[in-house]
Amino acid sequence: MMDIARTRKAVCYKQKAQKIIYQVLISELLLLTLVGTLCHAANEQSALPDIFRSEDLLWEIRLGTHQYTIPKIDRGRIFIGTNDIALKHPAVKRTGGGILMALDQATGEMIWQMPIPRYMEGTKAPYHFNQWKCGICSSPALDGNRLYIVGPRGDILCLDRNGQEDGNNGPFRKETEYMGLPKNSPYQLTRADGDIIWQFNMITKIGAVPHDVCGNSPLIHGDFLYASSSNGMDDKHKFIANPLAPSLIVLDKYTGQLVATDGELIGKRMFHGHWSSPVATQVNGQAIILFGGGDGVLYAFEPYVPSNADDKIRTLKKIWQYDCNPADYRRRNGRDIPYARHSNKSSDGPSEIIATPIVDKGRIYATIGQSPVHGKGQGMLSCIDAATGRKIWDSRRLDRSILTLEIHNGLLYAPDLTGRLHCFNAETGQHYWQHELEGGVWCASPLVVDGKVYISTEESVLWVLKASRQKEVISRSRLRSIAITPVVHDGVFYLPTQKRLFAVKLNTH
Repeated sequence: MMDIARTRKAVCYKQKAQKIIYQVLISELLLLTLVGTLCHAANEQSALPDIFRSEDLLWEIRLGTHQYTIPKIDRGRIFIGTNDIALKHPAVKRTGGGILMALDQATGEMIWQMPIPRYMEGTKAPYHFNQWKCGICSSPALDGNRLYIVGPRGDILCLDRNGQEDGNNGPFRKETEYMGLPKNSPYQLTRADGDIIWQFNMITKIGAVPHDVCGNSPLIHGDFLYASSSNGMDDKHKFIANPLAPSLIVLDKYTGQLVATDGELIGKRMFHGHWSSPVATQVNGQAIILFGGGDGVLYAFEPYVPSNADDKIRTLKKIWQYDCNPADYRRRNGRDIPYARHSNKSSDGPSEIIATPIVDKGRIYATIGQSPVHGKGQGMLSCIDAATGRKIWDSRRLDRSILTLEIHNGLLYAPDLTGRLHCFNAETGQHYWQHELEGGVWCASPLVVDGKVYISTEESVLWVLKASRQKEVISRSRLRSIAITPVVHDGVFYLPTQKRLFAVKLNTH
């Protein structure tokens, strides 16, 4: 009996011990899980690059998975476009399209949004359009209480900066249908929805066949809007689907009526597509409109001047043109050099103009480049007299480039697809230095702020260098997603990436 009692007692003690051990193990597992969760939450709390101080972060928001627009800031609001992967709307569903958003500048909170459904016809011949579901790739042009974008459906939109907050201003009043809702939808627009004033459909009205994306941004000059038609190749990349479609168009900014086109038949000579944005500048007191063509030629036009004689669509008057491709880029041994393609990558041959030309002190700076999927290749940086269209200097040090250049204190900063940042003397073209960025550069143009050059790569690395004739690297930081061109406004550094937007207080010390 004693042995049985002892055995029962031992078993009891063993069971109690096992229970205690089990409870301890469970507690430890729960603790580890909690710690892991907290660590994960801490990591997810902010994706702020480590070159910034956490205490300087004003706010951070999630955007989507594709975002290529440079934020435009105006009177307390930020306007930015993205894809629709993170769309939150009571009635509209995701389609692989885009969203134009108006955010509160102080908090990053959304004020209104305009979901734009994917143009599904763009996946069928002859279109090769919106296949990457990039959403809105056009940075808005702001003008008073209106903003303008080249939309991802091959159209140009004029919108009310206040959205539906002040009612549905016309003449366009079919916002629900435009967002993809059926005509009999019971959904009623709210102040959180966007408000379209007018729409100009480039596909139906001028016969444009957009290629890849509508990636240019409109220009407002006087009472008129200038924009690229985004016309390009067919779905097989064999020919220009409609070579007769205009490349540069002019609309009445109040009504959206087409008033003029370029008339240069660039489509007959273009290589791939049109993605460069038009630019306005002054030369000897006279305005000119600059347009980088899909044929690699920079065009200068006189601005459109309305006539009371009739309502005919006018042809812009060309002042001059400059071929940004040297002759030996186009022909060799009496034959045309083939244009590189994604299926036949080549480092030589001609290229189109994709980057937006910049103007400084009466000089125009332009580069040539191609789609990043075509690979690396020879480029050209040209400095052109804005008055005459003649070459001042050029440089072959720059490979293909599709980004906007930056000039600061006489220094020109130029990135290329190969993954290098170059520094030139803007006046003479003297090459001071280049820096290997360890990754291609095609999403973010350089920005000089507080004596520093910010530049990021497709490898999600953000570099900061000293803005100087002597190369000096200040920092190298890893991002969670590819950065887009940053903006500085009211002492705040706005850093967009493909997934997030950061607002960071500048620390000039």
